[in-house]
Amino acid sequence: MCGIAGFFHFDSDRIADQNSLKKMTDIISHRGPDGEGFYVERNIALGHRRLSIIDISGGDQPMKSQNGNLILTFNGEIYNYIELKNELIGLGHKFYSSSDTEVIIKAYEQWGYDCQKKFNGMWAFALWDKNKNELFLSRDRIGEKPLFYGLYENTFLFASEIKSIFSYGFPKECSFEFLEIYSVFKSIPAPHTFFKNIKKLMPGHYMIVRDGRLSERQYWDLPTIDENNLIKDTKLVYEKFTELFHDSIKIRMRSDVNFGAFLSGGLDSSSIVAIMSKISRFPVKTFTIGYEEKEFDESYLANLVANKYKTDHLEGKVEEENFEEILKKVAFHY
Repeated sequence: MCGIAGFFHFDSDRIADQNSLKKMTDIISHRGPDGEGFYVERNIALGHRRLSIIDISGGDQPMKSQNGNLILTFNGEIYNYIELKNELIGLGHKFYSSSDTEVIIKAYEQWGYDCQKKFNGMWAFALWDKNKNELFLSRDRIGEKPLFYGLYENTFLFASEIKSIFSYGFPKECSFEFLEIYSVFKSIPAPHTFFKNIKKLMPGHYMIVRDGRLSERQYWDLPTIDENNLIKDTKLVYEKFTELFHDSIKIRMRSDVNFGAFLSGGLDSSSIVAIMSKISRFPVKTFTIGYEEKEFDESYLANLVANKYKTDHLEGKVEEENFEEILKKVAFHY
């Protein structure tokens, strides 16, 4: 999963404190139990908690470019990093690791902000450009990876989770006007959060922080669909969907660690596990949460799928006696 956090003092003479940065990353250690990393120079501080997925030995972060002018902290995966790496090598770039993190740095060197349009993946990242004295933040197209930010005492703060921003000393004030919205939609739509002065970077957007100003821009939106150009041949629709569905799962299974799936027994997760089992050389690990109340419990259906595809299946159960403990954990992570 990984987690990122950091801050940028707009006063260039104000020195960033690594202890403050460490507080921000310590509280999200659950996102990255495999390691931590820090970059602190003058008024900029970037932190990282790592969960090792790709290039376990060589993908530590924050990662620097070879000339030291670019520093990146990144949460997520760039699924097409191999194809992009080959393209960049063809354009004259040299690589010193096999990580997708380095691909982001090289892609930025080659294409600037347009590098985002080249990525197939899920991500939230912050890239410090020393030459421009600028912080470049980006969030993936659909917003799969979280990225929160706020301004406090002439300082820009960002993190994968809001609790990191509070750990810096940011005042925790609720925006109760969003209670009604939450009760209707069961969520608070971006860019808003339940806390005053803390926002989410919108999906498909990026932000430039420079000279004490924040500039948010959109790099992607849902495409306009012309109904006259839709595929009407049923057989071709099935073939095209199967091809895209299979490819989307296969490209996500580029990893140096084992694969797992949350299995509810419903159509979506069962279909994913079916394809994963065909691709993987080892049994896929599957995980299901069941309930004692039969009307909510889907563990029977999940077990049918797990048995059919011979997965390494683990089932947990929410019970009355452990509900309060689970609720506290859920509240903490939210």
